[in-house]
Amino acid sequence: MRGAVALLVLLLCPSGTWTQGESGGDRESLVESHGTEDTETTSKQTTGQTITTPDIWSEVEELRDMVDNLGTVVLEQRQKLRNMEKRVERRWREKRNRGAEARLESENAAMGARLSASERDVEELQRMNAALEARVTDSENGNTALEARLNASEGMVEKLRRENADRPKVAFSAGLTNDGHVGPFNSITTLVYRRVITNIGKAYNPNTGVFTAPVRGLYYIRFTAMGLKGPQSIDAHIYHNDKSVMFNHQNNDNGRNRFLSNALTLELEAGDVVYMRLPVNQELYDEKSSNYSTFSGFLLFPM
Repeated sequence: MRGAVALLVLLLCPSGTWTQGESGGDRESLVESHGTEDTETTSKQTTGQTITTPDIWSEVEELRDMVDNLGTVVLEQRQKLRNMEKRVERRWREKRNRGAEARLESENAAMGARLSASERDVEELQRMNAALEARVTDSENGNTALEARLNASEGMVEKLRRENADRPKVAFSAGLTNDGHVGPFNSITTLVYRRVITNIGKAYNPNTGVFTAPVRGLYYIRFTAMGLKGPQSIDAHIYHNDKSVMFNHQNNDNGRNRFLSNALTLELEAGDVVYMRLPVNQELYDEKSSNYSTFSGFLLFPM
């Protein structure tokens, strides 16, 4: 192949002359010219030589055909090279795409796993939210019930507050005297408890010793009494209006101080009176610091 290319280079100059000859005239004129020159040269030479020009031109033609064929081969090889480059590039791209596809598949698998985990978490959260919603609903229902009960309780409290505000407050307690002995008297005598301890509602009169019921209701009444040592017994009456409702007696048979107390509940009408009375020849004792003998009472509830 290298020898053919070298021969082609050596023949370029005659080929160029041939080309110029083709541009000036036709091939036959150039051959005739060369034939004339060869004839002249031959006539000058002393020895005869065989004319070789037609063989050279045949070789030139063959070389030109070879060049044309080589050009065609080069074009074909170039085209094959381009095709090969395209195939290589396509395969490289396919390989790169396969690698990218593998990476994408791996990433997709990882994302799928994460998505599955997230979906499980979401389902768990949904279950928890449903449970919380149920609990909140139960709590709301419970709160509604509690609120209803609270409203009812508040209503009752308010009602009781109004009733208590409207209900009279009645309570009293008084000591008998600061002077010590009270009695004895020649007749049954109403005891006047002058030393007031408590008198809410002002229903007790410390000047007369009489408690007057301000409203109809149930009242609690109580007394205490003391007698110093001596031969006498101690007696006391509780009167409701003009009737004795309780009589109390304590003998003195041991020569020591005597104590007596009792209580009762009375249903009184508004204006009814309650008081204590001391029987004939009876004596009680009291002093400020001790309150041995007292008279007390209060309203339990109106009726």
